[in-house]
Amino acid sequence: MKIFGPGQIQSKSIQKTSRRRSADGSSFTSELDETSHTSGAAPTRGASPIASLDVLLSVQEVPDATVGRSKGLKRADEMLEMLEEVRRGLLLGAIPEGNLRILADLARNQRGRIADPKLAEILGDIELRAEVELAKLGF
Repeated sequence: MKIFGPGQIQSKSIQKTSRRRSADGSSFTSELDETSHTSGAAPTRGASPIASLDVLLSVQEVPDATVGRSKGLKRADEMLEMLEEVRRGLLLGAIPEGNLRILADLARNQRGRIADPKLAEILGDIELRAEVELAKLGF
């Protein structure tokens, strides 16, 4: 095969046939008859992309480990800020009652969700301290 330029190809392997088919269409009909005797249609697989989409959507709905960790870190930061306010209040002699209640509630709620016994003990100590300070204030 030689290529002389765009659109100009010379090939020796292609040979033209000189016989022509009849124009009555009988050869086309015989081809159709041969193909009509096949064993059957192959099964379709149209539902598979929908199943793949369902799997993809369900994977996207599952939160990853970093989301839960981020929420835990945010709650821990909130509790540390509250503890710092309580410390300042103890030093100044005036602790806001609302902050103590919030701190006690946070510690109580988180202690039930924690699997680590040491962390649960620390949260119990925080809750106890907040309740003692509330009792000192008469609440």
